[in-house]
Amino acid sequence: MRGAAVLRHCWPVNAGSRTSLADPPVTASRRRILARTRLGFWLDGLLLVAYTFAYSLGFTGIAIHEWLGIGLGVVLLVHLTLHWDWVIRTTRKLFRRAGRERFVWLVNLLLLLSMTLCIASGILISEVALPGLGITLPASPFWRQMHDTTATLTLILVPVHAALRWRWIVGVARRFAAWRPGRSR
Repeated sequence: MRGAAVLRHCWPVNAGSRTSLADPPVTASRRRILARTRLGFWLDGLLLVAYTFAYSLGFTGIAIHEWLGIGLGVVLLVHLTLHWDWVIRTTRKLFRRAGRERFVWLVNLLLLLSMTLCIASGILISEVALPGLGITLPASPFWRQMHDTTATLTLILVPVHAALRWRWIVGVARRFAAWRPGRSR
C-alpha cells in the first residue's frame, strides 16, 4: 500500500469534488502537484515512445533517428528538471536506507549516464542533423563505439527503470481512466 499512499499524496482521490467537510480543499499548491504529476506521466510516455522509435534505426532512417535523438536530449533535461526534487530527496536518504531505494537510485543514475553518453556521442557522430546545420566533425570510431555500447545499455536499463516505477505508472494511469469530465483534477 505504500505506492497508493504516495500516489494519493501526488494525486488525491477527492481532488474533483468535496464529499464531506472532512475532505481537504484542493489548494493551489496541490493543483501544481497534480499538474506536475500529469505532465511527468505524459512526458515519461513520450520519452518511451520517442526512445523506441529512435532505437529503431531501420524503421526511422538516419535523419529521423538523429533528430529524435536530439529531441530526446531536450526532453530528458525537462524530465530531470521535473524530478529533481526526487533526486535530491532520494540522494539525501541514500545512506539512511537500504535495499530497494538504493537500487532504484543506482539504476536511475546508470540510465542517466548511459542516455547522456548515448545522446552526446550520437551528436558527435551525426551524419545528417549536424551537417544539415552546417556543422561537420571528424569521424571517430571511439564515439561510434561509445554510441553503440550506451544505446545497448540504455535498451537494457529503460525496461528496468519502468519496472521499478510500475506501481506509480499503473496508479496514475488508473486515475486517468477514472477521470470524469467536469471534475477538476
